[in-house]
Amino acid sequence: MIDLAPTQQGRDVVLYNLQACEEVGISPPEAQWLHTDFWTQRAHGKPDSGRGEAVIINEPAPMVLRTYCRGGLVRHFSQRRFMYNGLDATRPFRELQLLHTMHQAGLPVPLGLAGRVSRFGLAYEAAILMQQIPRCQEVHQRIQRNAMPNTLWQGMGEVIRRMHDIQVYHHDLNIHNILIDDEDALWLIDFDKCGQKSGHQWKPGNLERLQRSLLKEQAKSASTYYFNDDNWQALLNGYQQPIASSPNSR
Repeated sequence: MIDLAPTQQGRDVVLYNLQACEEVGISPPEAQWLHTDFWTQRAHGKPDSGRGEAVIINEPAPMVLRTYCRGGLVRHFSQRRFMYNGLDATRPFRELQLLHTMHQAGLPVPLGLAGRVSRFGLAYEAAILMQQIPRCQEVHQRIQRNAMPNTLWQGMGEVIRRMHDIQVYHHDLNIHNILIDDEDALWLIDFDKCGQKSGHQWKPGNLERLQRSLLKEQAKSASTYYFNDDNWQALLNGYQQPIASSPNSR
């Protein structure tokens, strides 16, 4: 577990991964950096319509600021507030810790830079600041336009297997949360509500969730969607083959 150096700044508690901040070339952010208004009022940031309440930031470094929001029926009563059960139980604390663990294991995930927890009595609101993966798109967007070779599908299976090998369960493993950059490198994103789980019985279901998302998008597509049974088998082949673990395998 990494020390996130919590600092009180007014109502906000700011969490820092100092090592990650240094790696992307920024000083530890002030609390205002963890509020979307700070960026949307400036030319350096713009809302990302594809990823919920997120802001894409270009200066002083490529980053993404995401505000935590509730899903399901609860969002109609309280969209952004969660029950406070201690700092180490908050969404940004857990996600920053998990991203650090995965990065240390050599997995292709964005660096978690900082988090904000704002207390409101027994509740809190929160946000997380992460490294932006440059020149990338969702795999979903890629296969709407072009077929991917089976070597990339196999690589996707290998990346998921490496994630599962360190017992990380992705709560929302779908084709929107796997990115591909302009060098055909694959990245995993969106680790809110994710964590490490013991055992192996949950792993096939995690893969099936990804398959369901592909089939759902294929059924919704008004034009060609470049996904077929051979692609899925290639992914499974990549997942099933033994993988030598390496801290520098990204």
